[in-house]
Amino acid sequence: MLRATLLTVFMSFATATAQTFPYDHIHLSVPDPSAAADWYVKYFGARKNPEGPDRLMLGSTRLVFIKKADAKPSSGSVVDHIGFSFADLDAKVKEFEAAGIKIVTPPRDAPGLFKLAFVEDPWGTRIEVVQDPDKLGLHHIHMRGPNPDDIFTWLLAKFGGERTKFKGRLDAIKYSSPGFDDMWILVQRGDSEPSEGHAIDHISWRSSGALAKTIDNLRAQGVTVLVEPRVTQLANGPAINIAYVAGPAGVKIEIVERPGLKPGE
Repeated sequence: MLRATLLTVFMSFATATAQTFPYDHIHLSVPDPSAAADWYVKYFGARKNPEGPDRLMLGSTRLVFIKKADAKPSSGSVVDHIGFSFADLDAKVKEFEAAGIKIVTPPRDAPGLFKLAFVEDPWGTRIEVVQDPDKLGLHHIHMRGPNPDDIFTWLLAKFGGERTKFKGRLDAIKYSSPGFDDMWILVQRGDSEPSEGHAIDHISWRSSGALAKTIDNLRAQGVTVLVEPRVTQLANGPAINIAYVAGPAGVKIEIVERPGLKPGE
């Protein structure tokens, strides 16, 4: 009996997380995608992606824009803000100030972590800017919900990742896949609204295999499928397969299959 019980516990632990999916992109709502893309290239070091004028690359992660003129600010949504890291935060904030970018919180030291500040892009996306030499560029996604553990548990079960402590202090999931940059997901406790219709409309993972099979597996786990797999033709790139599912605390999640692309492309 003891042996059977231990085996059950071991199997439960072993299946507590799914195979880790690579992190794919962040989708922002803006009235003018081309202007927004230029803004992120100028101030956050993104590079243009030839797939289309509304698509950028931040390392191996895409930043994609939806044309929407009346999006709500991201603050208070389940995807409250995104984070970027710079080698010299004070110099970067001075650059933001000179450009008239809204400084929400001036630079301050977070003991045991790093120096940080908060700014807002012209279309309502809240951005945490930090000075973390261990990871420069796109740094993290910060979610918000009434029960962070529920969000972490759901993400681990559906998309894998490593549940860990960021800098040994903050609860987080780390997504690491060969060929892809690491992505950190942090979650803070608080009331929140669904992400759709906010400046950060949704977040996205890349399917580790055929998208139809991935969606069938998620459906079998009780995940609500919002949009069934369908083909989307990019403006200047190959066709991709996309689907949308409902995540915890109202986060909208896109899952993408990019046939023919190597990891990190």
